[in-house]
Amino acid sequence: MERGFKFILVVCCFINAFPAKNGLALDKKDHNLLKIGMGLTVLADFLMVMLDVNVFGILAFCAVQVVYNYRYTSLARVKVQAVLGVAVFAVAFLITGFDVILAAGCAYGIFTLYSLSGAFMARNKYLAPNNGLIIVGMVLFLVCDIFVMINSLPILELYGEQAFNFVQKGIWVCYLPAQVLLSSSARRIIIEDEK
Repeated sequence: MERGFKFILVVCCFINAFPAKNGLALDKKDHNLLKIGMGLTVLADFLMVMLDVNVFGILAFCAVQVVYNYRYTSLARVKVQAVLGVAVFAVAFLITGFDVILAAGCAYGIFTLYSLSGAFMARNKYLAPNNGLIIVGMVLFLVCDIFVMINSLPILELYGEQAFNFVQKGIWVCYLPAQVLLSSSARRIIIEDEK
């Protein structure tokens, strides 16, 4: 039940990426890239949260980060991100004794850090408050991923159920606000001057 509810919230964030009226998006290309990223997020969450197919879920999240990096920066930067991600995957795959999930997780870390740095680089590309929505959303996305990484460490079991519950809550406390912020970031937000 809890998994289904969390997935429904992610689907709601995807729907939020579609403005209610035409003309409310800042830029058509930017908005389309956001919708693609949010759609891939729904796919990744469906694979991981609902089906427990973690390898393909991680790979879908890698694709999300590639799309977001392209949204914030350029195709040339995405090519570098892809080469680094594939190289990290290959090295991690060999070092870990062919552990696909761990290798995919390492590659995903590179994809995420690259996208986060792209969001910071693009802060002047977007007007306030949209630039803040993107940066805070991406930082929360990264913090969520750190909680996911901690959750996968066997050492967490040594700290007991309270530590496990804290990490589980931390994942969703960071992830859902990140999705709300990012799904709202392509909207034209008008702030009226205070008089």
